[in-house]
Amino acid sequence: MKRWLLAVASLLGLWTTCASAPSDPFALRPKLAQPLSLQEAVEIALRESPVLRGAVAELQAAEERWKMAQAEKQWQFALSAFATTGTRSGIVSSPAAVMPSATMALPSRSLGTISGMVMLPLFTGGRLEALIRQAETIRHATAAQLDTLRLEVALETKLAYRRALLMREMIRVAEAYLQAMEERVRIDKVAVEVGRIPEFWLLRSEAERANAQQMLVNAQRDYELALIALKVLMGIHPDSPITLSDTLETSASPLPDLDRNRLLAEALRSRPEVRSALWQVESQSAAVQAAKALFAPQISVMAMTDYMRGRGELGQGMGGYLVGLIVGWTVFDGGRRKAMLNEVRAMREKAKAEVEQVKLQIAQEVDTALQELRAALQNVRTAEAALKAAKEDERVAKVRYEAGRSVLVEYLDAVATFLRAQVNYAQALYDLAVAHDKLLRALGKW
Repeated sequence: MKRWLLAVASLLGLWTTCASAPSDPFALRPKLAQPLSLQEAVEIALRESPVLRGAVAELQAAEERWKMAQAEKQWQFALSAFATTGTRSGIVSSPAAVMPSATMALPSRSLGTISGMVMLPLFTGGRLEALIRQAETIRHATAAQLDTLRLEVALETKLAYRRALLMREMIRVAEAYLQAMEERVRIDKVAVEVGRIPEFWLLRSEAERANAQQMLVNAQRDYELALIALKVLMGIHPDSPITLSDTLETSASPLPDLDRNRLLAEALRSRPEVRSALWQVESQSAAVQAAKALFAPQISVMAMTDYMRGRGELGQGMGGYLVGLIVGWTVFDGGRRKAMLNEVRAMREKAKAEVEQVKLQIAQEVDTALQELRAALQNVRTAEAALKAAKEDERVAKVRYEAGRSVLVEYLDAVATFLRAQVNYAQALYDLAVAHDKLLRALGKW
């Protein structure tokens, strides 16, 4: 009996532990554990980004609204049933969501009836056609907006990836700096022991080593932060232990022809923002047509049949049918339709103005990206030349210091210059790649 109770208690304890164990809040996010190239990072972001998945769902909703608009031109058939009893008669309609709606005049006695009604619009003055066109243009505009969002996600992923590459290069520079300072401290300790250099030179070398250690820690921190931002943009699990397979040099793409007029024409032709703005103009034009159609008569054909059974003369049941045309024409509405028409006309003018604004914005982005790219190209050449000179200066200063022909300060100055040159060169490569990415984005590419 005791063993049985212990077994039950153990099972209860295990169940409690499992039930209380926290579930992974990111279980739906893919977890990666592989070398990751820039191209792969962009592809994963375009596939897994929750922002894009939400935009895809919005496009699906727009497609369904277009289908709903098309359904307005089709036959509509509805069944309505009424079961009533009481001491007075009344007029009762189908529930509000049922279309076409049936309205019945019911007598003051128990009655059960069922009716079926079919309706088809014959003439609406072009209102339904305009509404269908409007829904279709909104669908196209939403698709263009999705393409725009894809470009943004691709660009942000590229920038995050390149930022991580830059921080990784800063780690490499800091590690080399620290290694050089540790070797410098080791050599200076020996030199102090034999009396070749004063002790305060050793203290200066130790201070530089501490500075190198701090630089390395900060670079490692910035690299980890860059990876965190990259994983968020890609939409993957935060615990994914990714490693970057590209470098600042290999991740750069071939530069395009930098002819401004050709690039601007390509951007205006390719950017989804232009397509979206033009579709918005089409949408408002369709809205204008739908508003104009409200001034025309609305004509539908209908057919109805019913069967009812109740007390008295209806005890045996009876039914019938009804076929006809339904015509409606608003004669006077206090200016509501005219105001509605003026409103959608104003919105159409606003949409046209937004097209021009989008084109100007694209021109600004292309010109800005071109200027940044040209400056980045020049900076890379300058930084590369400065790096070669600083490397040679550091080598000569090291030889002179170890030969006793210069003081420590001169060597440390040369080391600092070489360090700064390495950082500047890495930053120049990063700026060039980022400027190229922004130019591609301005052209509607990723």
